[in-house]
Amino acid sequence: WTCLPDQNDVIHARKAYELQSDNYYKLDLQWMKGIGWVPIGSLDVEKAKKAGEIISEKKYRQPPDRFKFTSVTDSLEMALAKHNAETMNKRLYTEAWDTDKKTIHVMPDTPEIMLAKFNKLNYSEKLYKLAMEESKKKGYDLRVDAIPIQAAKASRNIASDYKYKEGYRKQLGHHVGARSVQDDPKLVHSMNVAKMQSE
Repeated sequence: WTCLPDQNDVIHARKAYELQSDNYYKLDLQWMKGIGWVPIGSLDVEKAKKAGEIISEKKYRQPPDRFKFTSVTDSLEMALAKHNAETMNKRLYTEAWDTDKKTIHVMPDTPEIMLAKFNKLNYSEKLYKLAMEESKKKGYDLRVDAIPIQAAKASRNIASDYKYKEGYRKQLGHHVGARSVQDDPKLVHSMNVAKMQSE
């Protein structure tokens, strides 16, 4: 019996041995040893680049004019933003009133205008003090026998503590050392009251 090298079972057995052989498995790596390899473009490098772009603060906060994306001008968000800008615009808000102020003429004899004028007179500080300022310019006429002066003197005398105690000071010392009981009116009165109570 002879076994030819090109038989099917021999070829199949050789391939199975090659698959199980560790040396044959590392044969492809042997010729690559010593050859430089640049990892640019590899999957891990590209993955690291993409992750760096995602977490980059500089690229995250880049100005809007550098974006490649351009929004559609007639989108719902843009229309809403334009409408909000017009609503918040102070000049457009007061524009109609400013034009009315230049064109509308209010008659000076309307009741509201007249009321405003009278209210101005009522609240005027200058007119409020006008009569007093005029009386200051004329001077004062204060006679001694004028009623306000007499009233002020009387109220001063009433309020005066000295005048209040003047009568008391005059009585001090008058009833001390009476010659007899009959000379002191208070003692006579007390004796009469005692007699009436005893009876």
